[in-house]
Formats: sequence, structure tokens, C-alpha cells
Amino acid sequence: MRFYRDMVEGRNAGTDAGNSSRLLLNLQVLRALAALSVVVAHALHENEALASVTGRAAVDGSAWNLGFGVDIFFVLSGFIMTHTAASEFGKGGAPLRFFLRRCARVIPLYWLLTSVMLLGALVAPSLLAVPIGSFSHVLASYFFIPSGRGVDEIRPVLALGWTLNYEMFFYVFFAAALLLPIRAGIIWLSVLMIGMALLGNLVDPGRVQIAFWTNPIILEFLFGVHVALIVRSGVRIGGVTALGLTAIGLLGFVRISTPWNDAALPQFLRSGVPAALFVLAAAIGPVLPQKRIILWAVALGDASYSLYLSHPFVLRPMRAVWAETIGGSLPLGMFVVCATLGAAIFALALFRGVEKPLTSRVQKVVLGSVRRKRVPAAPRPAVDTESA
Repeated sequence: MRFYRDMVEGRNAGTDAGNSSRLLLNLQVLRALAALSVVVAHALHENEALASVTGRAAVDGSAWNLGFGVDIFFVLSGFIMTHTAASEFGKGGAPLRFFLRRCARVIPLYWLLTSVMLLGALVAPSLLAVPIGSFSHVLASYFFIPSGRGVDEIRPVLALGWTLNYEMFFYVFFAAALLLPIRAGIIWLSVLMIGMALLGNLVDPGRVQIAFWTNPIILEFLFGVHVALIVRSGVRIGGVTALGLTAIGLLGFVRISTPWNDAALPQFLRSGVPAALFVLAAAIGPVLPQKRIILWAVALGDASYSLYLSHPFVLRPMRAVWAETIGGSLPLGMFVVCATLGAAIFALALFRGVEKPLTSRVQKVVLGSVRRKRVPAAPRPAVDTESA
């Protein structure tokens, strides 16, 4: 209990600027990896559709659990929220400041791309794989409320936004935890989220919102919270130990066997635990060398939110262009590589040209309104709080 108390209160925490810089470099690389894995997974899906058109053999990705990137994002989110807001627990106005910062960070690009999707549905509905849905579904999509789209599919208009429904749900609970001193707040948050995950086993799946929000996958955010506590305790590891944790974490990318993937082993254990080990290795392990490939990965990590949300807008047109211009002339593995690179380049441009200035403008407006109400502004976190 004393060690846990030290972790929560950060008595041995190395939270200086140098440590934050180390965290930023390592975590941005991890973000890039997480986003790229999701892109490759969807590129492989498009390559299967191309196979039926071109006659070329599809690249078989069945051995890889590339959706693992989402689990990494969830753990990262829990970690970053705790790491950057640790000094805010129990302070007046902290919940409102935190929640407005998160809204200003997440909402602008998501609403923009959701609106682009709706516009596309009006102009060229044949390009969409699934219908948009009713007006209530569209409204729920904008406000991060789980809503059914088609048969047994709980997805917003911009399908990838299902993860943001979980993110915003976690932000609400985390903001409430900030009302308390850090030790009580973390305990309250942990008990609440574990209780909700247990409740999920008793909920009728027909009650869409409750069933969605009580899915045990929410525990992955909690894993990240407790990884942050380990960092605050001052624990650090060497390169060999970090490599060992990373190697175990890599198991999350592999479908080892049928039991590994079935319902007998829920996702928060099958993928959440390896994701937590990945984040832990990045957070308490040595800083990565600042070589060119690492710096490119950091740049892509900066743009990971743009990459995550925008890549479907690149992959589907590239599939159509590939089918018309290249057809079966090249193996479909080349399509997967080209589509992934195309999505990454587009995301870097979107981040610099749209996401970054748009988010900055919204943050000035939203957070400026809080300052005008004489609520003290929180110090700017040394670790970027972007998450997908």
C-alpha cells in the first residue's frame, strides 16, 4: 500500500523537463506505430476487394491482429491524461478546464471529417459502403453517443469514430475524478470503471448505449492510468528489460491461436495487456536514438490523429484508381504499401494544413472563454495530449 501511495502521490517521480522530452519522443513513435497498424489493416481489407477485380492473389493478413493499434491508443490515452493532469487533481475548475481542452483537441477534426462524409453521401452515395442512417443517428455521431448503423454494428457516420465514443466517455469520468485529491480520485476512477466493466456482463445487448459503455475494453484506459502511476513512482528500466517488455507487447499484433482470439479471452486481456506493456516500456525505458527514421516516426506520431481519422478517404479512392489503371499488372502487396504511404503523406499534409491551425483556433476560443471567467489557466503540459 505504501508503494501504491508513493506512486499516486508521485513522491519519487521524475517529472522534470528532460523526462517529459524523453516521454514525448518515445510516445510519439508509439502513436505512429498504432496509427499505421490500423491503416495497414484497412489497406489489407481493400486489397481483398481488389483481388476479386484484378484476379491477383490478395495479401493474406489473417495472422496479424492489426487492430491492436486501437488498444495501444486506449492505453496511451489513459496514460497521457493522468501524466499531464496529475497536478490538477483537487484544484478548483480543473474538471472544466480538462474537459474543454479535450473537446477542443478531439472535436474539430472529427466534426469536419464527419461533415465531409455527409457531404459525400449527398453528392455520390454509391461510393459509400454502408448507408449514413437516420437523422438521429447522424446527431448521435456528432455528440459521441453510440448508435446502431446497420445490423449489429454500432458505428457513427465516420465509422472510426467508435473509438472516440469511448474516449469521450473516459474523459467525462476522468474529469469527475479531478474533483478529488489525486489518491482518492484515482481510486474512485478505478473502482468505477472496474464496476462498469463487471456490469457489462449483465447488460442486455439490446440496450445499445449501456452495453457499449460497459464493454470491458474500457479497462484499457485504466491500464494506462496505472502505467502513469508507475512512471510517477520514479521506476526506470534499462534497454534489455525494455526490449523484453516490447517483445511481449508484440504478441498483441499476432493471432497466436484460435483460443487467443475467441470470446473466452476478452479483448482487454488479449490485446489490452500487451498494449499496456508497450506503453510501459516506452514510458520507463531508455529514450530512442534521434536517428532520421525515429524523427520521421515522431512527425507521423504528431499527425496520428489525422492519419487515424482520414485514411479511409485515401484508401477507397486509391483502390478505385488502382483497379482502373494498374489492375493485375502488379502484386497487391504493392497496393498495400502504396496505399499506406499515400495515407501517411495525406495525413501529414492534413495535420499541418488543417488539423493544427483549426485546433489551435478552437483552443484559443474555448479556453479563452474560461480565462475570461477568471478561472486560472492550467500550465501547458510538456507531453502533447493528442490521442485517437
